[in-house]
Amino acid sequence: MSASSRLGFVGLVVIAVAAGVLGGLLEGVVVVSKQVVGGRMSLFGAEALWLAPLTQAVVFGLLALPYWALGVLLGRLRDFGFAGGFWAGLAALGVVLQFDDIHWAASLVLALGIGVAIGRVAGPRSVQVATRTLLGLAGALLAMAGWQWAGGRWAERTALARLPAVSATRPNVLLLVLDTVRAWNLGWYGYGRPTTPLMDRRFEQGVIFDRALATSPWTLPSHASMFTGRFPTELSAGWATRLDGAAPTLAEVLAQAGYTTGGFVANYRYAGSSTGLSRGFSHYDDYPANLFEGLRMLGLPRRLLRNGSLAEWLAQHRFFESKYAEQVNREFLEWVDDRTDRPFFGFINYIDAHAPYLPPAPYDTMFNRGADQERVSERYVAGVEQAFGRGPIPGNLLTEYLDGYDGSLRYQDAQIDSLLNELGRRGRLTNTIVVLTSDHGEQFGEHGLVQHGNSLYLPLLHVPLVVWWPGRVPGGLRIGAPTSLRNLAATILDLAGVPNHPIPGRSLARLWGPDSAEVTADTLLSAVDWHETLVRFPPSPLLEGSLRSLLVDSLHYIRRTDGIEELYDLGRDFLERRNLAGIPQYRPALLDARVRLEAATRGIAGPSAIR
Repeated sequence: MSASSRLGFVGLVVIAVAAGVLGGLLEGVVVVSKQVVGGRMSLFGAEALWLAPLTQAVVFGLLALPYWALGVLLGRLRDFGFAGGFWAGLAALGVVLQFDDIHWAASLVLALGIGVAIGRVAGPRSVQVATRTLLGLAGALLAMAGWQWAGGRWAERTALARLPAVSATRPNVLLLVLDTVRAWNLGWYGYGRPTTPLMDRRFEQGVIFDRALATSPWTLPSHASMFTGRFPTELSAGWATRLDGAAPTLAEVLAQAGYTTGGFVANYRYAGSSTGLSRGFSHYDDYPANLFEGLRMLGLPRRLLRNGSLAEWLAQHRFFESKYAEQVNREFLEWVDDRTDRPFFGFINYIDAHAPYLPPAPYDTMFNRGADQERVSERYVAGVEQAFGRGPIPGNLLTEYLDGYDGSLRYQDAQIDSLLNELGRRGRLTNTIVVLTSDHGEQFGEHGLVQHGNSLYLPLLHVPLVVWWPGRVPGGLRIGAPTSLRNLAATILDLAGVPNHPIPGRSLARLWGPDSAEVTADTLLSAVDWHETLVRFPPSPLLEGSLRSLLVDSLHYIRRTDGIEELYDLGRDFLERRNLAGIPQYRPALLDARVRLEAATRGIAGPSAIR
């Protein structure tokens, strides 16, 4: 083979990078289109259109170096046909792997066929074609990135300009959602460890709800319920589907009342804009635009990341799908500093207490008695699998998980206190309603389960809830009545003085008003749906069907769609150790709970995928 039929180093890099950019662009289109077609979530934002090709260009450019080194030894690798086919096939493989329904072996065969077809037509002009393609696509990508940046700011300015006039005395609203935080591990609920000393002192001036219940045991439907005032069974938000526009959201209503609205999300996988939760916010900080996020978008790395060991290592170092509280606070405060002309509604989602429970120093060793927390996380093998029943998990390991979790709470406590202090220093806290809650809790061996999303037991549903507005809400008051987070939006709108809104639910302010003794009980419904991908992780209550639960007085009733029932008397058995469903003396209570659950869900089954 003559030297003229072989690629030089520059030509090889150009072809590799051009293939990476073109393949990455196609992958970005697939990623974004998933949330457009059928209301499915892509779990990424529109930045995939330019970030995916940019990332793949970097990856292919780096891979071209070892490819060239091998080509020095194996000259055929530098043939135009072979090199063109290889890089085209590798780019095609990434595109095909974006479709999870296609088996990896079939994907490989299809990509190989594309590579062979491209290789047959590749020749000396390939470098010129690749150069022109690369220059054209580079310009297009820069334009898209600039358009997204400028377009987002233009849309925000336009939204702000359209806001109606609002009284300067209207209070600000700050909603803090502590992702994955159960009430049991917080100081103001009697926990033995000092996980929240700063919030304990601050929230003595507020109203604490002792028995607040989430409507779902995982992020998206629980947030959707808090934002819309509707139960998860009424909403489209699910394992693979986004929240649609059928129900108005809290942010939309507050914007219509003249509020500037901003969301700041650390759990951008299940609370990012692709989930539909950003509706009504004029500003929404979620997905970071960096190469690690770009890698998560690409088909080939995404499939490789399904390897348990690699996924764990990356999770331990928090490379993907989360931000520390410090970063989220910084984003929020920068936004607040630019919004001084009208009241704001700020929503902050923190994820520091989520698995693998790795707070930064010095909080990483605060409760774990010197254990190596990264080593602990390495033993948290395939966390999703354990969450859905792989076990049993040794008790000493559960203790170490809990140590990391508590350290994460202590870190979060410091960051929330710092945030509120900064707002006070700016003079923005005095007239601000602060509502703190969680979307769901966490399990540490209860019922043989860990993590969340897999049951409707109390560790996942019992969450913190505090309303803090010194001088305007009672200080030092504890509400013992069971309450549902479904009422959160109605409560905020009531306190903010926004009347005649379309969001259902009842304001929790009625529980500390003059007629609180005559208040009727809430409907305390919670739900989680079965999903086909969960069948890989037996056993778990959720794997045999969707779950619904209802709290009736002190009785917690759980029913699965295959008819299996559980009943627990929380007054006598707070840890839900004894299922009373089969005990004759509880038969009337069981039948009553069954009828009440059917009544609560009748007519609001909605679009949820019930098996």
